[in-house]
Amino acid sequence: MKLLCFLAILVFGVTLCSSPCLAHNTQGDGSIQSIDPFIFVSKTTSCNDLALGSSVEIVTTVYNYGQSPAFDVVITDMLENGTIKEKRVDSIPYNGSETLRYHIQPSKLGEYPVGLATVRYNLEQGDNTTSQTALSNLIREGDAYYMGEDVDDESFRGRLSVLTRERYDRLHARFIKETTAYIFLGCIPTIFPYVLYHVKQSMIVEILRRSKRSR
Repeated sequence: MKLLCFLAILVFGVTLCSSPCLAHNTQGDGSIQSIDPFIFVSKTTSCNDLALGSSVEIVTTVYNYGQSPAFDVVITDMLENGTIKEKRVDSIPYNGSETLRYHIQPSKLGEYPVGLATVRYNLEQGDNTTSQTALSNLIREGDAYYMGEDVDDESFRGRLSVLTRERYDRLHARFIKETTAYIFLGCIPTIFPYVLYHVKQSMIVEILRRSKRSR
């Protein structure tokens, strides 16, 4: 019975050691600090809506916030038509980054889907058994806001809006007008007390002058 228990513990230990796992250091206080790469993938676009015939830049940036390099890094992004954009680098050092940039030009009106970018990397150089995968964010994830009961305010997540030139110009002209109005209205509470202070100060000065003349 003791022999069986010993063999079971031995097999478990060998399996645990041979399985890919994250390297770590044990600190003096007993806490564990990871020394492996920590990959964060950010995907952005130069604009959220564009006129038909215009192009937009899509940027995927891979950051390594870990304590060791990420090796054999492959940044992959698939377009709507199946075209694959890819960038390979030997390594990304800790506190380093790499960027995949490209332009697209949608050919039809409506919504243009922009999917997730995928990043594959190895914990050890040339060793695919230590391969890890990280995914980017969806574009426009933070733009969700209430637009009415009949409007799906999540429908634009991961999508670009392709508009006619007239619609695009009208939309951005309205945006400029609204921005100007917001700036003007925002300045009133700031400027009004200043103006009121100077008006009251002028009134006090005038009263003092009159009182001196009356003497």
